[in-house]
Amino acid sequence: MGLSRRDGAGRRRRCCVRAPACRRGAGGGRGIVQFGTSEGEASFLPREGVMRRACLSVLVLLGAGLTAADDAVARQSPKGFEAQYRDSLSHPEYAAKECAELFKGGALIVIGGATSAEAKAMIPEAEKARRVIISPSASEPDLAASSNLFFRTVPSDEFEGLVAADFLVQQKKAHTIMILFEEGLYADGMLPIFTGEVEKLGAKIVGKLPIGPTDWDKTISNALTAGKPDAVFICAYGEEILGALTVVRGVKYPGTICTVSAIATGDFVRRAGAAAEGVFVPMVTIDLASPKEPIASFVKRFKAAHKGAMPDLFAAYGYDAAMVALYALQGPPPKDTSELLVRIMSLGDKQGVTGNLAFDKFGNIDHHPTMHVIRDGKLVELSAS
Repeated sequence: MGLSRRDGAGRRRRCCVRAPACRRGAGGGRGIVQFGTSEGEASFLPREGVMRRACLSVLVLLGAGLTAADDAVARQSPKGFEAQYRDSLSHPEYAAKECAELFKGGALIVIGGATSAEAKAMIPEAEKARRVIISPSASEPDLAASSNLFFRTVPSDEFEGLVAADFLVQQKKAHTIMILFEEGLYADGMLPIFTGEVEKLGAKIVGKLPIGPTDWDKTISNALTAGKPDAVFICAYGEEILGALTVVRGVKYPGTICTVSAIATGDFVRRAGAAAEGVFVPMVTIDLASPKEPIASFVKRFKAAHKGAMPDLFAAYGYDAAMVALYALQGPPPKDTSELLVRIMSLGDKQGVTGNLAFDKFGNIDHHPTMHVIRDGKLVELSAS
């Protein structure tokens, strides 16, 4: 069992954070941030896990979100702080191996895994080492409750599923809903919550059809034409969302379409074009045009590093994960894991790009999605539309 996040100081085993000055973690190479103090002591912080979102663009943008924090990290950290990177190659077993080696080398915090499958594989290594994991994007609902050493800056899929179900049934008055999904932990975590809420509200799920691997488009086309559901809910990653939207629009489906926040990664909305117009998306609201900090600095640094490209929601999650780690390690090195947990749980007054860096008792970021609609190629919060 892990140390209590709320009152764990001095309880259970203690973990030393000290390491020889300038020492590298096991394996060397990419992936370690070295945190040096004036006394020459050092602790280690791996900076990046991996991202598989069925497309390279999301890998690039999530990594860029973490990279965009480098300037702030360099300015705010004590002397001797440096950032390096390590990639798990989107493989859960490899992610667990890398995580174990980094913890063995003295790492206090690993930022990763980027997918729920990777995070699930990494958590046992964190438990063995009594060290902390902060994920910017692993959203499977049960992950946070499985370990008090696991935190995430992306909201749990539980909230997204509830918002989508409530909107479709209560606001759009859908009595019948068809689900199109990509197999994996994303759907495994969200769909039971979505389905349960839909049925509790008195509506009915009339079909649950997978996206892929072969002839799935014909199956979905036929089901939509024959079943004529009031609404369609698409639970998948970006590329699969685009494929599903193409099929749904291809049969001139007239009902309500809702999908998940994965469409807000990379340039999927732009690539979807007219197929995405009018699609509803539950997601966290961020105003990237805001002059407030840290949003303004985040956007400026990101654009400077990426040829003027604007960051997306998941880049912001990555930046916030880096900020949580940075704030938690400021000042004297924590004497043990209990103190580190207390520091992380005490960051509620610190502002991140997506909101305050406040976590609930399970380690979920205390942010909740609201419904948005895609209009003229942009995601617009529905209440503000």
